Amino acid sequence: MSNDSRIPTLTITQTVPRQTPHNDFGTLLARAANEVVRSGAGLVGGMIPAGPIVSAAISSTKTVVSAVAPKAHAGGMSATAETGGSSGAGAAAGNQDAWDLYEAQKMLAAEGQKFNMAYLSLQNEMQKESREHNAVSNIMKVRHDSAKAAINNIR
Repeated sequence: MSNDSRIPTLTITQTVPRQTPHNDFGTLLARAANEVVRSGAGLVGGMIPAGPIVSAAISSTKTVVSAVAPKAHAGGMSATAETGGSSGAGAAAGNQDAWDLYEAQKMLAAEGQKFNMAYLSLQNEMQKESREHNAVSNIMKVRHDSAKAAINNIR
C-alpha cells in the first residue's frame, strides 16, 4: 500500500465551440412572462386577499409583455407571434374577457366573504360553548373536591 498523498496530474482539455444555442436574456424573459400570463396566472388572483385587483393587473400585463416582447426579440418571429398574440378587435375582446373575469372574481370574493363571516360566527359560538363547558366542569370539580374533603374530615 502506498502512502502517496500527492495530487494527481492535471489534464487540460481543449475548449470546444458552444453547443447550446445562444439566447438573449431579454427575449427569454419576455417569452416566459408572456407564457405565464397566457397560461392563466390571473386565476391565482382569486386565491389571495386582494384577488380581483391583482388578477386584473396580471391580465393587463399581457398587453405590456406583448408590446415589449417584439422589442426584446433580436430577429425572426416576435414573441407575440410565437404565442398567438392578438391585436385590434381581438385585443378589445381580450380586454372584455379580462373585465368579465374581474367581475366573476369580484362575485366570488363577495361569496367567499360571506362564507368567512359564517365560519367566524361558528368559531365564536364554539368558543363560547367551550368556555361554558370549562366553567361548569370547574364548578363540578370544586364541588366534588369539597364533598370529598368533608367526608375525609368526618372519618
